[in-house]
Amino acid sequence: MEKDEEKIENLEEAVFKALDHKKRKDILRYTGELGSSTFTDIKNSLDFPDSPSLSYHLKSLGPFLEQRDGKYSLSYLGKSAYNLLLRTGS
Repeated sequence: MEKDEEKIENLEEAVFKALDHKKRKDILRYTGELGSSTFTDIKNSLDFPDSPSLSYHLKSLGPFLEQRDGKYSLSYLGKSAYNLLLRTGS
């Protein structure tokens, strides 16, 4: 039972950490609005200064994003986070 509780705490921490940063919220919103987007689209559209910065934020959003055929889209958890952002106006 402790393993399950630990997983939930880690997930909660990941959610709060992801949603506590403007650039990560911007990535979730952008990807949610488009349905899917490439690394380059995200970088150029959201004015990231460099690729390593974007890579860092994408890695932080790991549970929220899926990558297929060079495009990022929202995972089930990402869609929930995106809907939460829409409802709260964050």
